[in-house]
Order: sequence, then structure tokens, then C-alpha cells
Amino acid sequence: MSKLPPMDQAETLPYSNRFKRQIKSHHEHRAPYWMLAPVLGGIAILVYFPLVNTFFLSFLRYFWNKPQQPIRWVGLKNYIDVFSDSLFQQALTNTIVFMICSTLLSIVIGLAMAMMFSRDFPGKNVFIALVLLPMMIAPVAAALTWNFLFDGKWGGVNYFVHLLGFSKQAWLADPRFALPAVMVADIWLNAPFVFLVLYTSLQALPQEPIEAARIDGGTGWQIFTRVILPLLIPNFLLIFIIRLMDTFRVFDLIYIMTNGGPGGRSETVGFLSYERTFRHFNMGQGSVIAIFILFSVLIISWYFIRTLQQQLQEQIK
Repeated sequence: MSKLPPMDQAETLPYSNRFKRQIKSHHEHRAPYWMLAPVLGGIAILVYFPLVNTFFLSFLRYFWNKPQQPIRWVGLKNYIDVFSDSLFQQALTNTIVFMICSTLLSIVIGLAMAMMFSRDFPGKNVFIALVLLPMMIAPVAAALTWNFLFDGKWGGVNYFVHLLGFSKQAWLADPRFALPAVMVADIWLNAPFVFLVLYTSLQALPQEPIEAARIDGGTGWQIFTRVILPLLIPNFLLIFIIRLMDTFRVFDLIYIMTNGGPGGRSETVGFLSYERTFRHFNMGQGSVIAIFILFSVLIISWYFIRTLQQQLQEQIK
């Protein structure tokens, strides 16, 4: 008696077994989505719902300390009032000055320290630990410390200024010095982060181009400007993105040290948003400024991230 040719295993299985396998494969395919569901739900509740609510509030006239007043739809009036306000324009100018100066100076100081520590010398690890110490300090504690140092009567800064033969200044009460004083505190607090990134980047640089430049007779300055700096451009862009976002949203240092004064000369858009929302209780205008900060940070980040990607692609090529 002749045997039948062997059939495929799938055809020999009963229909119920094939159905069970299909159900199991379907569940395995959806398992990652079920695992991500709690995280995505938390993000939706903690991030996207407040964002949508803030965007909706920006079109309303709503003072949350006056529940007897009706909430009215005013359209773009809040946007027009905020962007035409001289206080907002001054706060935006202060923010741009603070953002550019603090970012550039922290990068320059961090790069100088990274180059200095790239060479071996006795006690190097101890000094690195001391340089990184400000990173371990809370911004509020740092602001209180610098607030005392810049005190017009008993501050340590005035003590050294007086030793140098100059007159004492009320640093945080003078419109000329209030914003630069906050910049000093911000640079002291964040320059160690820049140093840490650039120091580790210098240690990871390929040594072949540097050695080739030395063999060709390049000076230290030529090697630094024509070899090391071009290799560090992606790292500079990454630091620039992080520092720009941090300085654009700065609040705690200003709140502790100057409270936006004197006369709004140290007020930034982040502090102005807090002031309109929690001091004037104007939820509409506070939401407008918050949305402005969000989109400004997104645009700046998008531009520099795209530039960073282009630089990385060029290096790969």
C-alpha cells in the first residue's frame, strides 16, 4: 500500500490549535503597547493635559483670585496686551542678554578649565572634585549664598572691591549691576557642567590628528584652533542647546537674589510669567507668556539639534 506524501505541519494541526497560536501571536504583538500604556497615560495627564489647558486659558479673561468675576472669552486680546507691554519687552531683552552672555561665558570658562586639566599635574583629581562642587549645590542654596556675597554692606564682594581701592556698591539694588550679578551666580553654578562635558570629550578625542599636526610643526595655538576645536563642535552644540534652554527658563536665581528688581531690570520672561500668574492672578496673560517660552525653547532646540545632526553626518562622511 502506497504512503501519502507528507503534508505541511500547519495543515495537520487541528483548527483549534491554529486559532490558539494566532491569538497568542496577537497578544505577543500587543504586549509592548500594554506595557507602555501606564507611562504614556502618565505623560498625557502630567504633560499634555496641562499644555492644552494652558493654551485654552490664554484666550480667556480669568483672574483666579476673583471667582465672582465671570470667565470671558477674549480671543487674541491677551496676546496683543502681552506683546505690546513694555514690561514684557524689557523682560525679553533681559532674557536674551542673560541667555547669550551666561551661555557664552560658561562655555569659555568651562573650555579653559577643560584644557587646563587635560594635562597631568600633582593633585589633579582633588582640583577636579573642587571644580565640580557647585554642581552638587541646589540652585536655591547657591542663590542664597551669592545673595549674601553681593550684600551691599556686609558682602564679601564689596570687601575685596574695597581692598582694591574701589567704592562699595549695592550690587543687587543697582539697576546697572543686578542682572550681571545674577549672571555671575548662574555661571558659577553651571560652568562646572560645561567643564565636565568638554573634559571628557577631550579625553575621548582621537590622538592621530593631533600627533600629525605636531609632527608637521604646528604650534599649540594652531593645533587648538585648527584640530581640537573642529573636533569639539558637536559637543559645543550639545552644550549650547542645554545651556540656552536653562538660561531662557531661569527663575530661581532671580527670585531669590533680586525678585525681578530693581524696577524690573533683572526680570526675565520666566519670572514675568510667574508674576502675572501668581502675583497678579491673571491666568490669561500668564498662560500667554508660558506658551511663548515653550515655543521659543522648541524653536531654538530644533535649530541647534538639526545643526548638530548635520555636523555628525559630515564627520561620519
